[in-house]
Amino acid sequence: MTCYLFGRERKVADIPTDHPSCSKQHAVLQYRLVEKEQPDGMMAKKMRPYLMDLDSTNGTFINENRIEPCRYYELFGKDTIKFGNSSRKYVLLHENSTE
Repeated sequence: MTCYLFGRERKVADIPTDHPSCSKQHAVLQYRLVEKEQPDGMMAKKMRPYLMDLDSTNGTFINENRIEPCRYYELFGKDTIKFGNSSRKYVLLHENSTE
């Protein structure tokens, strides 16, 4: 699977967000294959995570900043994600994260 749906609608959401301020289908996390230049000048393809708010009522936040709906935002290690007015935060970790 290359994408995960966050939302209140448990029948379709991969990751349920039960807070009442979250929309039924709130946001999607998608892994995309992108080409990036390495320090040695060579190009390499990597899977990178991107988050998109699905025009939710109360918004999606990356590092406390509300993101625009229907636009992909690249996520980086230790970014925090919040949905609506929920106090729950999700932290992006990757295989090389130390904590």
